[in-house]
Amino acid sequence: MLTFDILAQVLWTSLATSAPLVLFAVAFALVLKVNRIFNFAQAGVMTVAFYAAHSAVSMAGLPGWVGCPLALAASAGASALLERVGFRPLRRRRATPMFIFIFTLIVSELIAYLAMLVFGTWPTTVFPSLFWPVTLVGNVAISAWDGPAIGAMLVSLALLFTYLRRARTGRFMIAVADNPDLAELYGIEKDRVYLATVVIAGLLVGVGMCLYGARAQVQPTTSIELMLFAVAATIIGGIGNLWGAALTAVALGVVQNASVLFIPAEWQGFLLYVFLFLAIVFLPNGIRLPERKRGLARRVASVDLGDPAPDPAPARREA
Repeated sequence: MLTFDILAQVLWTSLATSAPLVLFAVAFALVLKVNRIFNFAQAGVMTVAFYAAHSAVSMAGLPGWVGCPLALAASAGASALLERVGFRPLRRRRATPMFIFIFTLIVSELIAYLAMLVFGTWPTTVFPSLFWPVTLVGNVAISAWDGPAIGAMLVSLALLFTYLRRARTGRFMIAVADNPDLAELYGIEKDRVYLATVVIAGLLVGVGMCLYGARAQVQPTTSIELMLFAVAATIIGGIGNLWGAALTAVALGVVQNASVLFIPAEWQGFLLYVFLFLAIVFLPNGIRLPERKRGLARRVASVDLGDPAPDPAPARREA
């Protein structure tokens, strides 16, 4: 029988466990929005980030606070390397989006295979133990992991929003996402923007894998499964809509966690593929808001790029 306490526990647990999933979805959506790349290689970056933290904490015995900075450095470095030796040469060779997508698949599988060779296939974690102290607030159990996970997710999103809105490179990212050729015409160097975008996405992934690896066991192929969740959230939330991807990730997390009340726990993984199938077949453009609300959402989420650039079309017509 469903009670208020059960529902409150499910909602709280869903919100906490969706924190790293939100970061994965936003990172994937960001690269798709700005770089226009369906970056499945993010799974490889996630694997690199996790095993960097795992090697430092569980294998080398370093303090836990050392693991996460190493994961961030590893994920940012792997992302920058991927852009410089992978995406940038492919753009210069005018590779098709499908070819680039196949490249990202190969990279993710290659990194997973290398991780199997180096670390084996046995599930591991960042910390030696997954047990966290639990505190009862009313009748809701809140672990010591929950608060920091939600806080880290919120801080990461706030920093991303501030960067896009206030930083010069952040504004350039929005300009390139809107029209890369016009942005380059006005002096914005696209390659630098693309590099900044994948590095920022790598940092989000690094934070997410620190959180996820501190709560669940990870194998070399776990990141590929997590990527499917990020893809589903990005599609349902609307291609190019970062905050839609974040909210959808939370909603999918709530549905997946609440499913244990109605179906066996072993079927939870099956729900992920149901989400992905439904998103691709029925919601290829995401969930659309009514026209008035959609316009309001655009105004609220828009980034001020200063005075609008003059339209070069009249000049071309006069010429």
